[in-house]
Amino acid sequence: MMSSPFIESHVLEQKKEKQTMKTTWLFVTLILLGTLLLAGCHVKDTPISVVPEGAQAGELVGLKDSEFQPVDSKTKYVAECGTLDVPENWDKTDSRLIALPIVRISATDPNPAEPVFFLNGGPGSPNIVWAPPDWILKNHDVVLVGYRGVEGSVKLDCPEVNRIVQAQQGKDAFSEEYAEMPAVKQCAEGFLKAGLDLSGYTIPGVVEDLEATRKALGYDQINLFSESYGTRIAQIYAYMHPNSLHRLVLIGVNTPGHFIWRPADFDKIIKHISELCARDASCSSRTSDFVQTMYNVNHDMPTRWLFFNIDPSTIRLGAHAMFFSNTTMPLIFDAYLAAGEGDPSGLAMLNLVAGFMSFDPILGDLYNKAATVDQYEGIESISLGNSIMGAPMSEAVWPIAAQWPSELIRKDLREFQETDVDMLLVNGTVDFSTPPGAVDEAKSHFHRAQSVLLPEFSHIGDVTQQQPEAFERLITSYYDTGVADDSLYVYQPLSFQPSMSATLMAKLLVAAMIVLPALIIWGVVAVTRRTLRGRRRVTNN
Repeated sequence: MMSSPFIESHVLEQKKEKQTMKTTWLFVTLILLGTLLLAGCHVKDTPISVVPEGAQAGELVGLKDSEFQPVDSKTKYVAECGTLDVPENWDKTDSRLIALPIVRISATDPNPAEPVFFLNGGPGSPNIVWAPPDWILKNHDVVLVGYRGVEGSVKLDCPEVNRIVQAQQGKDAFSEEYAEMPAVKQCAEGFLKAGLDLSGYTIPGVVEDLEATRKALGYDQINLFSESYGTRIAQIYAYMHPNSLHRLVLIGVNTPGHFIWRPADFDKIIKHISELCARDASCSSRTSDFVQTMYNVNHDMPTRWLFFNIDPSTIRLGAHAMFFSNTTMPLIFDAYLAAGEGDPSGLAMLNLVAGFMSFDPILGDLYNKAATVDQYEGIESISLGNSIMGAPMSEAVWPIAAQWPSELIRKDLREFQETDVDMLLVNGTVDFSTPPGAVDEAKSHFHRAQSVLLPEFSHIGDVTQQQPEAFERLITSYYDTGVADDSLYVYQPLSFQPSMSATLMAKLLVAAMIVLPALIIWGVVAVTRRTLRGRRRVTNN
């Protein structure tokens, strides 16, 4: 049964105004989305570094009561924490073992339903990060399994590549020299020389880790709660072990081929936004064609405003990153509209901000997992070309990932398969990370899937946070009954006006740069005059 779209149609402007503007550009050159933490139940714990002597594959070691506090969360949980020992490569009988952290938070109900296994986005981000809400824990154990290559005894980290990427922020990220950086190959070669089997750090490997955890904890079937990259893990899990799964929630659906962002997908979304602009008084008063305005700015972008640099690649990357949430979209809309009116100051401000953002994902994991499941088809298919904005993150990520010595996983797991596993597919209609077209692609293959498309929502944060009561009803109804209830969602129009525009920020910055020196000079002059008057009085006396 397919759930209906929205039953109500109310404007939530006041609620939307309360959304905090997230001005971070952390995702300027990466897929996604998360803060790294040390493996284990305590944030300050030492990461798992060794496999216990005599350990067996699939063995859960040292599961004991502890306190778990996810990074960036104030919530503390009573949990069980342990270590899962698994083969580095599940396909090789003689593979060495690696260790992964495991966290289980028990349900508050003494007779819970199937447990919920969490799958975070990425790749390159950790998985033991979720702060599960009370309404999940009321009826379900929650299990977090560390991602191989990110958490546990092996991290595919590339500090030198991170350093280069960090230094490149605010500059040309699409240059050939940058894309072919030797540090990527050197990092991979270092892992190979150290004896790592990179062919084991794949999504099927993650699936087998989850399956081993299910068995070790004694669960007959499990639910999955997956986000973005995690939804691809969920799909492949359904192909490999369908009988182990009860119900799957996929939020921000990433289907085969969609690790590689495509200009055509973004053009469709921008054309939809242009239609919304035409119906919005604040936007339509500034342009008669939002698509054309954005196209013109991207294809003929100024390189300076006053003494500030404007790098086109940085601006497009920033636009793509800030399009991950409809709360940050207005900042980009306003900057482009202003540039179309002849004022590029907002673009200059955005370019300046990019140079100050931190950057520290597990890049080796990103390259290895993404490049082994989706095949890179060439830079010409993802560049700006004649599109509205191109596919900026593809332009930044994939040429670099092509330098990594990856091997594709088997063909049937890289493509759609027919499945009867119960699934709930949830997506926003203006999602620039996992475009909504992926949901339509999936419907004919996922025979028992229900889908909910949320108008004018973008990626994960929009879906999970902007209407929390509606989201709770959606997920609990699905897990409890198998029928998703989206009736609490109400229509939330896309805003084209930021609470403070980048153009205003830029002008305030320039004003401060002029006023502050003037105040300093005035202060020096005032002190000097006062000192001279004092000396004259002394002399006259």
